[in-house]
Amino acid sequence: MDTGQLTGIIFVIITVLGGGLLFRYVRQRQQRSADRQAAIRQADAEKIAAEKAATEKVTAEKVAIARAAAERMAAKRATMEKTVAAKAAAEKAAVEQAITEWAAAEQAEAERVQLRRATEERREAEEREGRLRAVEDAIAEWVETEREGTRLAAPPVVAATSRAKDQPTYTRIEAIHQQVRSTAEIVDKEVQELDYIKNRIQAGVDFLPIEFRQTVDEWKEGKILRRSTLEDIKVKFRYKAYSVEDGYELLYLYNQWLSQQQQKLRVFVRLLGTEVDLSESIQSAIERAERHEQEKHLEMDVDVIFTLRDIRAIVEKLFGMEIILRDLQEVCRKRTDQIIAPSWEAKGSSR
Repeated sequence: MDTGQLTGIIFVIITVLGGGLLFRYVRQRQQRSADRQAAIRQADAEKIAAEKAATEKVTAEKVAIARAAAERMAAKRATMEKTVAAKAAAEKAAVEQAITEWAAAEQAEAERVQLRRATEERREAEEREGRLRAVEDAIAEWVETEREGTRLAAPPVVAATSRAKDQPTYTRIEAIHQQVRSTAEIVDKEVQELDYIKNRIQAGVDFLPIEFRQTVDEWKEGKILRRSTLEDIKVKFRYKAYSVEDGYELLYLYNQWLSQQQQKLRVFVRLLGTEVDLSESIQSAIERAERHEQEKHLEMDVDVIFTLRDIRAIVEKLFGMEIILRDLQEVCRKRTDQIIAPSWEAKGSSR
């Protein structure tokens, strides 16, 4: 083997060894690069995980802080609501107590007034009954005197119907007719006054719900009572309902008065010569009296017929007054409902 061949073999060997070494080096370098990149990715992943953990921790802390703040606010709000509710309950109790005391005072005063008026009414009734008896006794005395063929020189002295001595004399029927006309004037006046009072109370009762609705509408729009609640407005109108005049006492007084007037008319019919049965209606008694007088034919007394007609007119007016009293009773019931169970609240509620 010559030197050239040996050199070639050595070169091949060196080349093979160098290539192997180079390949190994390259592999090692690639491995180290891959390891380095893996380490970098690991570090990045750990960094991202750490940052994420830190972010989550911060978020959790913020959520915890927010939750604690919300719980404190809720507790504070609950305390405030409890305080407001307690204050509202106390104010409500105070208002209800005031209304109760006012109602009790009003009831006590009404009872005192009713007792006083009942006493006065009883005394006046006794006086009226005495005057009626005086009228009947005086006219009966006239009847007896006329039967003897004499005439009285002056009418009977009866309470507020005395006459001057220079006035003309009256027959028995004329005196009765005058009493009937006087009664008719009194009934006319009482009917007008009762109707006026009924209309006045009814106006207050009917206007109150309208005023309430208008007030609530304006309150909702913020025009009036901005610092008031709906309960305040309800209480205000409860007080207004109390201020509406109570007509129940008038019902009692006028029913008594009607009974007295009807009894008075029975006395007039009896004085005109017709007995009146207590179980008989006044209309029936008047019709019987008219038939009795008409049956006399030529001896019929026209003054008696006219007097009976006037008595009938009074009876019709008293019927009209009974209708007004029924209307007044309905008005009083509505007024009571506005106090006990107002239409602007749940029916039957105490507030």
